[in-house]
Amino acid sequence: MAGGDGDRHRAPKRHKSSAPSKAALVDESAEFDYADDFDDDALDANTEVKKRDFTKLELKPDHANRPLWACADGRIFLETFSPLYKQAYDFLIAIAEPVCRPESMHEYNLTPHSLYAAVSVGLETSTIISVLSKLSKTKLPREIIDFIHGSTANYGKVKLVLKKNRYFVESPFPEVLSNLLNDDVISKARISPEDSLGASSFTISKTSGQASGHEELLNGMDLAAATEDKETHSFEIDPSQVENVKQRCLPNALNYPMLEEYDFRNDTVNPDLDMELKPQARPRPYQEKSLSKMFGNGRARSGIIVLPCGAGKSLVGVSAACRIKKSCLCLATNAVSVDQWAFQFKLWSTIKDDHISRFTSDNKEKFRGMAGVVVTTYNMVAFGGKRSEDSEKIIEEIRNREWGLLLMDEVHVVPAHMFRKVISITKSHCKLGLTATLVREDERITDLNFLIGPKLYEANWLDLVKGGFIANVQCAEVWCPMTKEFFAEYLKKENSKKKQVLYVMNPNKFRACEFLIRFHEQQRGDKIIVFADNLFALTAYAMKLRKPMIYGATSHAERTRILYQFKNSPEVNTIFLSKVGDNSIDIPEANVIIQISSHAGSRRQEAQRLGRILRAKGKHQDRMAGGKEEYNAFFYSLVSTDTQEMYYSTKRQQFLIDQGYSFKVITSLPPPEEGPNLSYYTLDEQLELLGKVGISVPHWL
Repeated sequence: MAGGDGDRHRAPKRHKSSAPSKAALVDESAEFDYADDFDDDALDANTEVKKRDFTKLELKPDHANRPLWACADGRIFLETFSPLYKQAYDFLIAIAEPVCRPESMHEYNLTPHSLYAAVSVGLETSTIISVLSKLSKTKLPREIIDFIHGSTANYGKVKLVLKKNRYFVESPFPEVLSNLLNDDVISKARISPEDSLGASSFTISKTSGQASGHEELLNGMDLAAATEDKETHSFEIDPSQVENVKQRCLPNALNYPMLEEYDFRNDTVNPDLDMELKPQARPRPYQEKSLSKMFGNGRARSGIIVLPCGAGKSLVGVSAACRIKKSCLCLATNAVSVDQWAFQFKLWSTIKDDHISRFTSDNKEKFRGMAGVVVTTYNMVAFGGKRSEDSEKIIEEIRNREWGLLLMDEVHVVPAHMFRKVISITKSHCKLGLTATLVREDERITDLNFLIGPKLYEANWLDLVKGGFIANVQCAEVWCPMTKEFFAEYLKKENSKKKQVLYVMNPNKFRACEFLIRFHEQQRGDKIIVFADNLFALTAYAMKLRKPMIYGATSHAERTRILYQFKNSPEVNTIFLSKVGDNSIDIPEANVIIQISSHAGSRRQEAQRLGRILRAKGKHQDRMAGGKEEYNAFFYSLVSTDTQEMYYSTKRQQFLIDQGYSFKVITSLPPPEEGPNLSYYTLDEQLELLGKVGISVPHWL
């Protein structure tokens, strides 16, 4: 069954220098006509090669003891076999974006957004340069130093702080505050103290320097400078003008993006919520580290924590709510995940039942008392149409209440137009976004830096696999040749959706899916999820194989019933899910995924689906690196060969390959001897299926 033709590893990046020049693409007889173009391209290629030629970088005498290479173009390469790997990784994940993290060598990239995140957790410009220099095998290029200075010149200089329910614009640099007050919008939003002597008069207070978490990498003088007491200057602004002031400070205006912090211990206006973590709730080391980035200076920072599915994001969210101890609004993507979040709050914390409520189309609960937790969906809050009387009362309370914490699950969906409304219509002192995949195909993920806050922490998937914290997954791409009749129809069709139905309903793909279900159910006793975006295929596969399915029109009660049976009944070991199962549905029992159709080339969807089986299973010592279970979960992506699906599949896998995963390619499934035992073995059966597909395509599209 595992017969394969090798692994698909990450393809090398194509830089401009490796792109074919125009001369290489023309016929030799036309060479004279393109001589000028050839010279230009050759010159461009030489320039690019010189930019990426690092042979002249002078190695430090003790370079073998240093773990990373810093390049002038902002790329950083980290040796994972270095004794300093863990310290260097923690530092790099705070200042740079991970590009690719295979087993032996990681690649990172310094960006303005990553440096914005770095200063938000207390790293100063001098500290970033000092630590990077200490870890680098070569002298830091001047270009990197200049880039760090330029990117951090304004970021982190201004904070929006809520103290005793009053909003303050705060900075250690009085000249920065003076610059802000030169703006009409901000100067009008200022609440001037009665004894003010003019625009230059600010409230001054002492704040102790923050520990960045990288003290062991600093020398004595740098450490003293980073932790010394600092004077903080501030002025108060009108609460009704907060959003306008934040808008004026964005990069496209004054370019002083604000960091948001909540001094929750001194908030005496909003009532406390009686809620603690239960004794058995013990956050793992990486969970503690993510929380330390959020609460590093005694206040709650707004931002995003990135952890793989199955790594315990819900415990991080509940822990944050327990530390802040104020009313919490928790947002999820669907009603099933609302139920799961409500369950997680009760599982990990001491919250009383009447202090937590769910707000969905089926449940319109209200918590009792002055403070509580409301779990609802983005849709329920952002919906702009007519509501029932009960819903209207609850939504008014949500909009009018000051929430201590706005907890957002699957935060990668927030930049979508509808979900952006949630940020603007809810009043929250602190925003925490949780996700496994900080990636979107529309490249609007950077909006989150300013809608919510910077990335506070991101875990490395393979490190968690080696530590036994998440499952070790065998990823495989199964190549399914198109039958002659289906392929002939595929070549005739021009409509891309009709082509899609044909390659999804490919009889050889169906047979491979049926074989895998039988193998994992009967020989291994596994629990299997089969994903299909195409509704016609989802229904056809599920009905033919007599398996339950969940899709958009499935009622909440029916979804809950099917999921309960899947988790608890030995009779229900396979379920079919449409894309509604991509996010937020917690099915820890599942350990096999078979993907028969997907949403084009979405990297996020591929990672989210893999995440359904990442929950660790079995004994911890067996899952550790070197343990007896090499693989304890399986992810199959079934692809019809010689179709557009091959291109999409390669694109979809890029995110997981960048996390260090590799895809084994299987070309011999199902085995020939299994042929007669599977569906659509005869030509008549295949032609009958083709007829159904031909008739049904217009209906479903």
